[in-house]
Amino acid sequence: MASKTLLFLTAEQIQRLHLRYINKPLPIQLNMLESAIHSPIDMEHYTKEEDVFQLAANLAEKIMRNHAFQDGNKRTALVAADMFLKINGYYLQKVPFAEDKNDKELSNAHVAVVTNQWTAKQLGDYYKSIAVPLGPATTEVTEYIS
Repeated sequence: MASKTLLFLTAEQIQRLHLRYINKPLPIQLNMLESAIHSPIDMEHYTKEEDVFQLAANLAEKIMRNHAFQDGNKRTALVAADMFLKINGYYLQKVPFAEDKNDKELSNAHVAVVTNQWTAKQLGDYYKSIAVPLGPATTEVTEYIS
């Protein structure tokens, strides 16, 4: 049985997410953002990782740790991981940054990663535990399917 072809985000798409949801200046270190977006691609290619939740967590971790943006790296990592999951059939949040239980727990999970309390693997496991199948893609999601 052939595995599903995974879709990945580009640096330009993550910058659009950053502008839409974070509304802060664009990356100050574009090369660090490029490095972050290539990490899950390399992970899938070289280690044959096919778990979209682990790939999303890898993307989020790299965005947070590479610190490409002056402000909003953890929030950008969250919307990027969520959109990555959406273009691959799942979602973490119906509405990004809605004041609900998931938003606070996702924020805490991202803080746990950057403070070395959690690994990217644990973050991926957490994503998997709360993710919901997407259903029909919304207009916003189809904008990011390249």
